[in-house]
Amino acid sequence: MNSLKHVVVAFDGTNDSKEALELGISMCKKMDSNLSVIYIHKENLFTEGIDQASTPLLSPVHSYPVGGVGNIPVVPIPQENSSDRETVINEKNSKRIMALENEAKQILDRHHVQADVAVSYGEPSEGIVTYAKENNGDLIVVGSRDMSGLKKLIFGSVSEKVSQRASIPVLIAK
Repeated sequence: MNSLKHVVVAFDGTNDSKEALELGISMCKKMDSNLSVIYIHKENLFTEGIDQASTPLLSPVHSYPVGGVGNIPVVPIPQENSSDRETVINEKNSKRIMALENEAKQILDRHHVQADVAVSYGEPSEGIVTYAKENNGDLIVVGSRDMSGLKKLIFGSVSEKVSQRASIPVLIAK
């Protein structure tokens, strides 16, 4: 096996990703490797941070009682400016991202390890693989989240997708 010069750890603040980070730190210390920690933020402007019950555009279509001319659907009227909604979502996302970066840095500091901590946007498995490739990663470490059979069948797990897409070794921490 070639020496590992650069280990990339996927981190999202879950216990599984914390285990992956701890494992990545331990490996880097033993092999004198560089370490990068990456968080891929999957933005969803349509549902994230929005109370659907109070947002007319995302609520079910309302109509008048059946019969007569009254069964024409009512067109919902937005109660707030969409740019205001995006601002609120962006502020929540920024706070979450900063909290995750700080949490990763605290773990690194506790172990006296220097690492690059990066944030990117997009589909997590694709972003992790792309980051590792663009930054000459030799190993990707990801956490394993136990999912039920149906959920795993429909969505697949990030760790599974990373292992399928990556051209470098992937270590799944449990």
